[in-house]
Amino acid sequence: MEKRPHILVVDDSKSVRFALQTHLTEAGFDVTLAVDGEDGMSRAIDDDFDLVITDIDMPKMDGFELCSRLKKEYKTAGVPIIILSSRDSDESVEQGFRVGADAYLAKGGDIKGNIERIKDILNARSFLTGSRVLVVDDSSSVRLFLSSGLTEEGFVVRTANDGQEALAMVEEFEPHLIISDLMMPNMDGAELCRRLKKDDQHKKIPIIIMSSLGDKPIMRRLIREGAATFLIKPFTVTQLSIVIEEIFSSNFRLLMEEQERLRMEHQLTLAAIASLVQALEARDPVTRGHSERVAQVAVGIGEEMGFEPSELERLLLVGRLHDLGKIGVRDDVLLKKGSLDDVEYAHVKLHSNVVADILRPIKSLHDVLEVILFHHERWDGKGYPKGLKGEDIPLKARIVAVADVYEAVTSERPYRDSVPRGVAVDIITEERGRQLCPTCVDAFLKWFERTGGEIVVPEEYQQRPSA
Repeated sequence: MEKRPHILVVDDSKSVRFALQTHLTEAGFDVTLAVDGEDGMSRAIDDDFDLVITDIDMPKMDGFELCSRLKKEYKTAGVPIIILSSRDSDESVEQGFRVGADAYLAKGGDIKGNIERIKDILNARSFLTGSRVLVVDDSSSVRLFLSSGLTEEGFVVRTANDGQEALAMVEEFEPHLIISDLMMPNMDGAELCRRLKKDDQHKKIPIIIMSSLGDKPIMRRLIREGAATFLIKPFTVTQLSIVIEEIFSSNFRLLMEEQERLRMEHQLTLAAIASLVQALEARDPVTRGHSERVAQVAVGIGEEMGFEPSELERLLLVGRLHDLGKIGVRDDVLLKKGSLDDVEYAHVKLHSNVVADILRPIKSLHDVLEVILFHHERWDGKGYPKGLKGEDIPLKARIVAVADVYEAVTSERPYRDSVPRGVAVDIITEERGRQLCPTCVDAFLKWFERTGGEIVVPEEYQQRPSA
């Protein structure tokens, strides 16, 4: 289970502490409370926190001093700090940033907006840790200053003397961010920015341009051409870190939005495929529910083999979709009550190729495709369609093959009666090392011993009798 972010709230007002604790806990955070700056400092040193939210006006130690001292302590220097106060003057905000605060939130503001801002800061901080930054400047002192400061902030930093050297390093270093001086020999920052923004592979790398006050017109043009922002020299590492966090926070939100879009597309794809399976099983009432039962047995085998929950979830999916290829089998063959002749059997053996062309372009479903294609392969190499042997057969396909045999022989068919579970176990044991993978069979036997071979199908997947 993913660890909940731990937040330290420092405020001398009991009502404010209670309100913040309530809202933050509801939002999914673990919260520790401190009654003033000294208490907050002590708790921050004794425990581990992902974020500190502090009031300004407090007895014993105010929020500004607390922030300054936290940033000077090795253990807490990298913990983001939010100043929370009703003092929203520019001077107060500026003082907060000078002592190392990462953000400022006004008391009495929109609580939902404040919670989202807190999440953005935590996400950006997580995104920042270990991020690769390429610093480009012809001044060795600037390179050393930025490299040392950013390394202390948790970045992985490489440096280049000019734009030409930076271009040569981008391919190998693959930076998440580039910080470049504007005026440099060989290739200046403007040309470096233009070259990267024309390169499809690297055009999404954010670029911060730094220069003197007199270069503002050039800087504004570079912003229009794709630079993320610019900084006027001189600046502190803290100021640079705030700018980087803002850039990464924005990029992180875009990344999350893109991931959510892809997740929704993936879910829709799976739903459409699941509908095809239901349509397939509707063609043949006798085998209705077969795929779900095979999936449940496959998961049981996976549990005995020590699969992680995410792997078991995937195994459940491939089990449910393993017979999708039968949608390409003619009704007169699929529904035939007697034995198949050689021509009909050859037709069945080609059924998996029908969906291969549909699923092959979808990279996230390649393990599904492997099971559809290869769950009829045999351990001894006498299966189809490729005649794969032993561990050349994908593991999930080997697991599904065992589950498929068990479900098939324990289910009634028009051309034969079902066999008792114990007899099914004997059949599978006899095929160990011939048709079926020995490791998968051994795991199946453990599952059978544990469950008695009973297949438990979730209610939502249980087949209702047709009217």
